[in-house]
Amino acid sequence: MSSAPPACGAGAGPGGRRPTGRRLAPPARRPGFLLPFLLLLAPGCGEPDAPPAPRTLLLLTVDTLRADVLGAAGDASPAPSSPTPRMDALAAGALRYAQARTCAPLTLPAHATMLAGLPPAVTGVRVNTYGRLAPPRERGFPLLAERLREAGWRTAAFVSAKVLGRRFGLDQGFERYDDDFEGDLTELTIAERPGPATVDRALAWLLGLGPAERAFLWVHLFEPHAPYERDGTYVGDVAAADEAVGRLLDGLDRAGRGADAVVLLTSDHGEMLGDLGEATHAILLADGVLRVPFLLRAPGVAPAVRQEPALVADVAPTLAARAGLAWPAAAGVGAGRDLLGGPVPPERVAVAESLHAHHRYRWAQLLSASGPSGTLVDAGAGRLHFLAPAPPRAGHGGWRPADPGDPAQRALGDALAAYRGLERPERVRQGAGGGGYGAGEVLPLLPPEENGRLPDPYHKAPLAQDLDRIHALLRSPQATPRMLEAQVARLEALRGGEGNAHNPELAFLLGEAWNRLAGRRAATGQDPGPALLRAEEAYTEALRLGRRDSATLVRACGVAAVDREARALERLDALAPLVPDLGCEYWLLRARLHRRLGQEAQAEAACREARQACRGERVREPLEATCR
Repeated sequence: MSSAPPACGAGAGPGGRRPTGRRLAPPARRPGFLLPFLLLLAPGCGEPDAPPAPRTLLLLTVDTLRADVLGAAGDASPAPSSPTPRMDALAAGALRYAQARTCAPLTLPAHATMLAGLPPAVTGVRVNTYGRLAPPRERGFPLLAERLREAGWRTAAFVSAKVLGRRFGLDQGFERYDDDFEGDLTELTIAERPGPATVDRALAWLLGLGPAERAFLWVHLFEPHAPYERDGTYVGDVAAADEAVGRLLDGLDRAGRGADAVVLLTSDHGEMLGDLGEATHAILLADGVLRVPFLLRAPGVAPAVRQEPALVADVAPTLAARAGLAWPAAAGVGAGRDLLGGPVPPERVAVAESLHAHHRYRWAQLLSASGPSGTLVDAGAGRLHFLAPAPPRAGHGGWRPADPGDPAQRALGDALAAYRGLERPERVRQGAGGGGYGAGEVLPLLPPEENGRLPDPYHKAPLAQDLDRIHALLRSPQATPRMLEAQVARLEALRGGEGNAHNPELAFLLGEAWNRLAGRRAATGQDPGPALLRAEEAYTEALRLGRRDSATLVRACGVAAVDREARALERLDALAPLVPDLGCEYWLLRARLHRRLGQEAQAEAACREARQACRGERVREPLEATCR
């Protein structure tokens, strides 16, 4: 694809560019092409005084970074005791969009939206570890790296968490996609790489380029994500991420690319930190997770603080325009635009969704629309919550029932209805794998009436925090039999609570508690059999309720398999069709069961599958032990 001058909009933007009035022909129709979303390729402006296209585009995403944690969040200058001096310095020389928002409080969906310029309802990537960006002919819209690579740019991505592994499709268009987590998705925690290690790999790639080569580099840092490792605090981890940001920017300067580089720093989502009863993120929609930093430093663009709304979907069209490339203009709510291509309407609505609570706990799905007046959240028929804008550095602004007579809230409701109309249900229901989020297919948006019958996450969020604490205790090697028995009783009581009978996570944790208790009893010479059968029963119930990942399947069939191998294989055959993605643990269990029964041919066939599915250091030892 040939390059074009930077894209522009209907009027002069912050960079002073004016339109030429030209329009390019719309792109040819392809299978699955999205209309009315992709309407026209935005034209270039071509002023003689416009800065030349840069050699380097740097997209820097810092995971789980609240907008108000930056020292520069309150004004254009760093705070005296800021934990983010390097990001503050970047902000001082950049456009800082003070009203930037994400599309989902989850890493994978938000990054998919950044690279596609389209919201989750269109990309089909809705929750972490499930679903993937489809190949080009199926999805019908470009990705930023694809467009740049076609135009001759070198492209590389360096990510710091397995939730962004290449199996989810974000690698498309990158000639180098550096992740150490591919295939290692069976643990119930998120594997991560330290930020300095990710930065060093990125800089090594950059230094290997020729001085005239144009480069698009995406670097993802994971430090602020829980669990917090530096002094056990969120702010401590933010400071660690800031140091990695400085390391990267210093390396960019040493490579001779800093002065003319376009640098865009943002985040996938923030962190609730106790707002509305949620400790971290993923469940609720509120300012703590929706508002994110958005810093854009570009040659020829004067530093300023901008108050017009920015979206993470703006990343792709804005960077494409800085590279001088046309980008399909999208008209739907939640679609991205070139932020320097013309005035951004101050009444622009930011939409977001959170399907995590439904996916994991079978609570209601959430949609939100944010404007100058606040945020309207739809939790199902008749359940409309309104959150007033949060004061600077003061957490959330509280929530109350929506006012149907308020014109501003009605406009937000119209945006939610329009967002529902964008959904492509055929892109959902994908099962790419488990990896700590514990459910099967991602369901499309439920009918409002059905959604309204499910528990409201705004009332259930504290329970999720309790379940996380129970899970941590069950994984602790210090848990005694008495402590485990207490957790079994607590989980049984919780399952009897209102709205909890269909919660697959509760059933799974009950299986974990019985399983750990069986192990403790065996270690003290007691019969573990009854506890193992109770664990098997609870895991099977979790599968039935929708926790349909490979790890749950293996537990449901393998915990009580000793001396019952034939029965375990029968259960495995019966339950496997429930799981959309049979992973490493499944094939290892099948190989072990066949081997114990003396069925060597079947065991070897399962081992062949295991060698394909089992990648990563964590599974090397069990793979070699089973399939040597």
